[in-house]
Amino acid sequence: MQAQRTPLAAVVALIIGGSAALAAPLSASAAPSPTAHASGVVINEVESNGDTSDWIELANTGDAPVDLSGWAVKDNDDARDFRFPAGTSIQPGAYLVVDDTQFGFGLGKEDQARIFDAAGTLVDAHSWAQHADVSYARLPDGVGDFVQTTASSKAAANDGEAASGTVVINEIESSGGTPGDWVELFNPGAGAIDLSGYVLTDNSPEDETHRFMLAEGTTLQAGAYLVVEEADFAFGLGGGDSAMLFAADGTTVVDEHSWTQHAATSYGRSPNGSGAFTETSEPTKGAENLFTGVAPTSPVVINEVESNGGTPGDWVEVYNRGADTVDISGWTIVDDNAGHTPAPAPAATLLAPGEFFVYEESLLGFGLGSGDSATLADAAGTIVDTTTWIDHVDVSWARCADGDGDFRATTASTKGALNACSDAPVETPGPTAPEAKPWDGSPEVTPIAGGITLGEDMSGLDYQYSPEGSTLWAVDNGTGNLYRFDVASDGSVSPAAGWEEPKRVRFQADADNPSAAGPDAEGVTVKAGQPKSVYIGSERDNADKSTNKNTILKVNLRDATGADVVATTEWDLTASLPQVGANTGIEAIEWVADSELEGKLLDENTGTPYDSANYPGADGLFFVAVEETAGVYAYALFDDGSAARVATLESGLGGVMALDYDESTQTLWGMCDNGCGGTSALFQFGTEDGSAGYTVTHVARPAGLPDTNNEGFAIAANETCVDGTRAAYWLEDGVKADALKQGSIACAPDETPAPTETPGATVAPGGTTTPGASTVPGDGAAHGNGPDAAAGGTDGGALATTGAEHLVLVTLAALAALALGALALTRRRDA
Repeated sequence: MQAQRTPLAAVVALIIGGSAALAAPLSASAAPSPTAHASGVVINEVESNGDTSDWIELANTGDAPVDLSGWAVKDNDDARDFRFPAGTSIQPGAYLVVDDTQFGFGLGKEDQARIFDAAGTLVDAHSWAQHADVSYARLPDGVGDFVQTTASSKAAANDGEAASGTVVINEIESSGGTPGDWVELFNPGAGAIDLSGYVLTDNSPEDETHRFMLAEGTTLQAGAYLVVEEADFAFGLGGGDSAMLFAADGTTVVDEHSWTQHAATSYGRSPNGSGAFTETSEPTKGAENLFTGVAPTSPVVINEVESNGGTPGDWVEVYNRGADTVDISGWTIVDDNAGHTPAPAPAATLLAPGEFFVYEESLLGFGLGSGDSATLADAAGTIVDTTTWIDHVDVSWARCADGDGDFRATTASTKGALNACSDAPVETPGPTAPEAKPWDGSPEVTPIAGGITLGEDMSGLDYQYSPEGSTLWAVDNGTGNLYRFDVASDGSVSPAAGWEEPKRVRFQADADNPSAAGPDAEGVTVKAGQPKSVYIGSERDNADKSTNKNTILKVNLRDATGADVVATTEWDLTASLPQVGANTGIEAIEWVADSELEGKLLDENTGTPYDSANYPGADGLFFVAVEETAGVYAYALFDDGSAARVATLESGLGGVMALDYDESTQTLWGMCDNGCGGTSALFQFGTEDGSAGYTVTHVARPAGLPDTNNEGFAIAANETCVDGTRAAYWLEDGVKADALKQGSIACAPDETPAPTETPGATVAPGGTTTPGASTVPGDGAAHGNGPDAAAGGTDGGALATTGAEHLVLVTLAALAALALGALALTRRRDA
């Protein structure tokens, strides 16, 4: 059911705040200080990022002077050991400051301040994960916990206010990390923040099962991370999805990030905690984000890349950001293709400070791809810089600012010059939608006539044609409900008799449990020759939403006499499909007859054109779309519950949420939702040269169809065409009213008539052969079926000689084939 809904703010009003179950307690609090020392001496304030010096302030909270002779001050390294000289003491209520000019080392961004007495016993300590904007100090003075302050009080009592904390979504793993998907929160603020009751959701905040509430007492210290695991929030993150964080009121959006496809690694803020989201170089769960970028020791770096055919081709620009001239002779550039040879800079290539050198495509010897990388190595082969992009950008991919900034898309190519960064977007470019042809039909789309109100989690849709009256099937993923509608000649729909309320589909394991949650039904299809059966595609059991269960269920409609119906056969495809998140599996299903696939689809098991004889009893293939991979997979299903995967189709989209096969154009439609702008991938089997395979083209949604979370799509049969168009239907997830919408699409063109066979010589009455003469209808002698023909007479011999008998037999065979074909088509359409 995963798919991006936009605008996200529009659904906030639908949220029922505070109703998610409390989770197990989570904590990101800093470790407590050691037990109070008998002397009463404590570390009271620390400055680790001082403009002039770092320092540590001690306070004597006791009622007697303390001799500090031989006491030690250390950071997190025991080798850094400063000893107070003999005679050093601190009076009751007094403060003593020691700075880096005395202890001889600086305090780092992630460090520790420790004090030991003369016997080597730890007296007090404080650790931090990032520099304080001002200082870390105890509030209340001398006895409280450490907080970040709003003003320093060096050598005086801490009487200021604690700095406030904030929280952001900092990193996201949506493609099955370790051990699953996760969302990392980070506090970039100056103090701790209480996250009790905060709510984390995906792009379905209105779905109570997609809302995870942080437990009471969850505190995030300044500079600390909190990772919320998939095992906690119990829903997966999809290829086109969002992570949203709401305040404890359940409705105020604190932070959010949306994406249109999985990252190869993870999505993280660059710079850590504050920047825009981009793809990381590797997941860093619970730690600072890492990105492919400048090696800190290299003066020469990659500065700009053209991967989409520049002038005169692709190129990589390097830049000397250092203060000295660098000889880059033999320094190489290579992409991510292991078969490519790194391309060296020519001998005697000197790069003065601020100068550029461009590796042109002619020098590289290879082009750069849409999802690729460029890696720079010095003459010794040591990698000094690299950058990765997930798709072509419109202009170029460049550092902003030159030499040391993050890579981003630019608005102007500046080969051999400083980059055009002033108005460059800060987001890493998402996948470029494939070029799509315009919709072949009316741009208008309207809610279906009849005022149908459906469940709030509608997904699959299928159109079943019959001359006596067509049917529209629909499923609800949240309940497993199956809907059946009669389609009138004007396109309006109404519940079929006995289906005024939907029927809830149940797994076989739940046959004796009518209250079972049921399958997460995402797709529905019918099969020719089985008018009393419907097939459901499900990605999990709604009773266990955290577990992937990609299953096809066959439902016998004869059993659907009550409020629910148990599947008669089930095919669990989980092991044979790509391993994906629990909520990113099967999104759609469609059956296609063998006659449409024979010799056209390439069988991945044999490497030869599809032959249905290799799968006896399957009678056609079922195609399922998997959300996370955006792939479509063809299966032969057998009556014993076994299955064989036959083929894999790549859509070229960020997701496939619906499938529909249009027999009249022999096209399998794979529709994406608003994660791809409603674009569809059109698969046609067979190639132009007659070999097995498939081609893919892309078609835009109708202009009048809102770019919302449409998860169902179906096209009416060509037999219903009126004035050159027929109905097309869409089903929107996440709404109840007007979820089912209708538009139109062009009818399939009339088939070109087969060429008329040039008649051979025919026999005129009386047995005389006259080239070009017409055969007299009903003339037994002419057709070779008269008495003489039966006895082998002269006319029969003339027919054998001229070939007319052969022509007649061919004609009769063709007529018989047409009749059989019409019967088969009627059976398919009636299914």
